[in-house]
Amino acid sequence: LEILKKHGIAATLFVTGQVLEKYSGLVEEWSKDFEIACHSFSHHFWNTLGPQEREKELTDYLNLYQKIFNEKPKGFRAPSHLIDQEGIKLLENQGFLYDSSVVPHYPFLKKYRGFKGEAPLLPYQPSPQNYRQKGDMKILEIPLRGQVFGIPLAGAWIGPLPFWFYKTLFEIYCPAFLTISIHSWDILDRPFEKTSSKQFLENLEKIFILLKNKNYQFFNGEQILKNRR
Repeated sequence: LEILKKHGIAATLFVTGQVLEKYSGLVEEWSKDFEIACHSFSHHFWNTLGPQEREKELTDYLNLYQKIFNEKPKGFRAPSHLIDQEGIKLLENQGFLYDSSVVPHYPFLKKYRGFKGEAPLLPYQPSPQNYRQKGDMKILEIPLRGQVFGIPLAGAWIGPLPFWFYKTLFEIYCPAFLTISIHSWDILDRPFEKTSSKQFLENLEKIFILLKNKNYQFFNGEQILKNRR
């Protein structure tokens, strides 16, 4: 978060209800600089939950968030990006203004459980019949667009890959829109893994500087929502 503040990077922190409940004071402190949005209550994958369980996840979260911040969260991201048509409809019915769960492309020959096929690469209103197509639903979908071939700017990739790899990609192509997605554990040194927290943070900061030099602007989910309006 200090690197984000150092470079003036707007960001959305998708926080679970369990974290919000246990560390409410810390999350309130984060909210002074960053948008706080919903990452479900318990982080159970939505493909393992029934309709009533999903609704309870959201209701419990909304009640807690309202109690702490005196307003509703605007955005949602599904754990592991496992969203579906009924999930999108439920979010809209519960008053969420945007979702950022859809992974619209991903590197071929690489599997990821959150990738469910192609989708628009720019923010869009989903179709009531197919959330991976444009339509007229009120909720906005902010897809997790990556670089060429769907290579994501995500923590699991930013750490292990050398910075020159991303620098080369941006010399070849600069997408009109892309997202950076990282987890709190990306900054941890974990046994038996090649990536160190030092390497990850160095790469992340270099990528921010590279994107600024390429004239990218940084927005959180709420700002993207306002710009669309």
